[in-house]
Amino acid sequence: MKAVVLEQFGGTGHLSLQDVPVPQPAEGEVLVRVKAIGINPVDCKTRMGKGAASSLQLPAILGWDIAGEVVAAGSGTMKFKTGDRIFGMSRFPKQAAAYAEYAVVLESEFAMIPPALSFEEAAALPLAGLTAWQGLFEEIDIREGERLLVHAAAGGVGHIAVQLAKAKGAYVIGTASSDNHDFLKQLGIDECIDYRRQDFEDQLSQPVDAVFDGMGGETGRRSLSVIRKGGRLLSLPSRFRDDPEMLRLAGEKDIQVKWFLVHPDGGNMQSLADMAGEGKLSVEVAATFPLEKMAQAHRQIETGHTRGKIVVVNN
Repeated sequence: MKAVVLEQFGGTGHLSLQDVPVPQPAEGEVLVRVKAIGINPVDCKTRMGKGAASSLQLPAILGWDIAGEVVAAGSGTMKFKTGDRIFGMSRFPKQAAAYAEYAVVLESEFAMIPPALSFEEAAALPLAGLTAWQGLFEEIDIREGERLLVHAAAGGVGHIAVQLAKAKGAYVIGTASSDNHDFLKQLGIDECIDYRRQDFEDQLSQPVDAVFDGMGGETGRRSLSVIRKGGRLLSLPSRFRDDPEMLRLAGEKDIQVKWFLVHPDGGNMQSLADMAGEGKLSVEVAATFPLEKMAQAHRQIETGHTRGKIVVVNN
C-alpha cells in the first residue's frame, strides 16, 4: 500500500510517499481502508519534533483522524462488520499511522459515520470534535445560560466548540477575522469580535463565565480580565503551570485555569456522530488534497488562517 512516511523530524520535505506493507488487525482491532484523513496542527508540530513526537520511532507514519471502510477484523471484535463506514481518532498521542491507504484501529475508539456525512467531513471531525467536546463538557463544564468566549472561533476546533456550546444553551461570543463572521453567524454564534481590529476586552458588555482559548499565550493572559470571579479558562495551546504570574492573577479572581490532552473516546465519538446525524453539528472542510500532496496540506495548516479543517483523501 501507499503511505506518507516521515524519515526525520523537520520540514515538509521529510514527508515522502512510499510502498509499505498492509498492517494486520490483532484482537480488538479492525483494518480500515482509509478514505480520508483529517490534518491537524499537532500533525505539523509532531513532524517538527514537537507535539506527539516523543511517542514516535522514526521512520514513522503520522496522522490520527481516520474515516474509512472496515475491510477485516481481528479476534474478539463485535462493534463493526466488513463494509461499515467508521471514523475516529486513533490511539492519540501514540502512533496511529493514518497517512496511508490502510490503517489498523481499535474498534472501541471509533463510531459509525452517519449517512449525512461524507468521508471528508467525517475525517475532519474526530480530533477537533473530541477536543471541543472534552474541553467544554469535561474540563470547564459549560452550562445552559452561561456566557462563553471562544478564541479562534472559526478554526478547526473553534467552529465545533461554538456549535456544541450553543446546543448546550450557552451564550457564545467568538473572536475571528471579519471574513469569518457570516460563517459563524450561520453556526448560531451570538456575537463576533474582529480580533484584527478590536480588543476583545473592550467589546464585551459584561464578564463571561468561561473562556475556551484556541490561541494561547498572551491571548490567554488577557482573557483573565474578562472572566467573572470564580469563572474558568481553558487554554488549548498553552501550559500555564510554569507561569507563576498567570496563576497569581487567576488566583486573585478565583479563576480555574485548565489545560488538557485530548484522548480517544468511542462514546464521545458516538455523541458527535449522533449530533451530526441529526443535523445539529456540521464540520467545515476548507480544502482537500490527495495523499501524494500531504506536504502541501501541512503547509496550508501552518498558515494559521484556515477556516475549519484540511482533509487528505485517498482515491
